[in-house]
Amino acid sequence: MAGLSVRVSAFSHQGGREYMEDVTQVLVERELGGPDRLILPSAVPGSAAAETETESRQQDAAQGGSYDRGFAGVFAVFDGHGGAEAAHFARDSLWDHIKKQRGFWSRDNEEVSAAIRKGFIACHHAMWKELPKWPKSPLGLSSTSGTTASMVLIRDSRLYVAHVGDSAVVLGVRDHPSQRTLRAEEITQDHKPDAPSERQRIEGMGGSVMMKSGVSRVVWKRPRRTHSGPVRRGVAMDHIPFLSVARALGDLWSYDFYRGEFLVSPEPDVKVMTLDPRQHRYIILGSDGLWDVVPPQDAVTLCQAHDEALAPFAVATAHRLVSHALLRWRRQGLHADNTSAIVIVLLQPSEAQRPLHRDEELLTLANLPERTLSPPLTPLPPKVSGHEGI
Repeated sequence: MAGLSVRVSAFSHQGGREYMEDVTQVLVERELGGPDRLILPSAVPGSAAAETETESRQQDAAQGGSYDRGFAGVFAVFDGHGGAEAAHFARDSLWDHIKKQRGFWSRDNEEVSAAIRKGFIACHHAMWKELPKWPKSPLGLSSTSGTTASMVLIRDSRLYVAHVGDSAVVLGVRDHPSQRTLRAEEITQDHKPDAPSERQRIEGMGGSVMMKSGVSRVVWKRPRRTHSGPVRRGVAMDHIPFLSVARALGDLWSYDFYRGEFLVSPEPDVKVMTLDPRQHRYIILGSDGLWDVVPPQDAVTLCQAHDEALAPFAVATAHRLVSHALLRWRRQGLHADNTSAIVIVLLQPSEAQRPLHRDEELLTLANLPERTLSPPLTPLPPKVSGHEGI
């Protein structure tokens, strides 16, 4: 058995925006226990549910033995819009909502995936209680704050990726251990309103998608400013092309009280795969401030070149990647979006003693059994502020 070791770094920059609404999270937690230690300043603690621990121990006993559960690594990027409130709330509570769901600490991938989905939805609904505390919109309406959420969980050498929105996750993969060149593998697909499946879902709920400034947006139907009193059927509504992602946490303005559903869905796509350091080199999470200007293959190639040129006190790989994105924004004559990245580097045993870049952490997350290369990964099928006129 060999340990799964990784180097991890995270970096965020406000870019040219007036507000910083990106948030990152990196933490490691002992499975079925309290928090072991925070890894980066954005990390937040939590604790597993006692009933889940009991259930998992019973499963182990039924299988005829015990298991050294090691650690769970949690890595996430949240790209807020309409204010940073939803992003901060998700950073502080999404992991807690996930890990207390029944079946999350199971060894069954379907049970774990179902628990992750339930955790996303539970976090989303918990925002209702927070809404009165959040600043109102410029028109005096309830907060329009929402956030993308892209989360990577590493447990037992298994990788779980869950996301809503357009903060993408990309792998740097080699098809054979003898190959030096890495190719980019996009694990996530952006949830854009003009994607056929998302448009069909939104229009099937009575919603609509409209273009504004060349971008497809989910339409917010709200009473006209002259209206006062309860909103009933037949009330004249304004149709505002509003949000450029079709799924997110928050965006409570999108709730249809007649149907009991959200036009902007909180349900994540979830992907599961087995990690092998001989095949999988990088896991890169980024907000759209990164991916709007840096294609996935360029990001993987840059990370590899930066690591191979490792020099004492070199900046962390995530820092290098974000700096490169900001340079590309400037070269295009544009004000850079909020830009965030987390870079996870899977290490082979011979690399465990290599020096780290500045502001990187070396983590041992799981035990790896001896096995052949896993099969190739099959991919899963400009941020807005959330205010009118943007």
